[in-house]
Amino acid sequence: MRTGIRAGFALVGLAVSAQAATPPKATAGNLSAYVGKYPYDVVGGYRFFDNPKVKAAVAKAIGKARIQTTIRAEEGAVNVPIVRVGKGRILAWGGAKRAEDVHNWAVVISPDGSKPEVCVYEGLGAENDTPSSRWFEPGEPSIFKLGTCPSSAEDYPPHAIAVG
Repeated sequence: MRTGIRAGFALVGLAVSAQAATPPKATAGNLSAYVGKYPYDVVGGYRFFDNPKVKAAVAKAIGKARIQTTIRAEEGAVNVPIVRVGKGRILAWGGAKRAEDVHNWAVVISPDGSKPEVCVYEGLGAENDTPSSRWFEPGEPSIFKLGTCPSSAEDYPPHAIAVG
């Protein structure tokens, strides 16, 4: 695992998909070129979480919710390459430096910057903690799902918590 994202609670990325021989150039509107890169890698002039499409999508998903997580990419925190998940979407994961088991996050987004899902996990760090993460989507109330934020294509989508 490579380190590189410093978080005051930051969001970082994960990758696991085959890339084309010539990946598309990342622009504010094309996020596919980030697949296989780390969130702090500069592609097309932007780090993943600094890309205007990503920043706007994350802000739209979280809305006015009060969270302690700052979504940004800095060298120094644990992170993994950005991966492609179902329906061509992109998953970027990260965790707080030296506390990724207690504070981690993920962003799932379409290559054009649409359909964002933002996951935030702020656990207790105790062995009896039952992990549940908070998920945000534009125009929807946040919901809790089982487990910490997904860090690989195999972990996405997470299971919703049924209460009844």
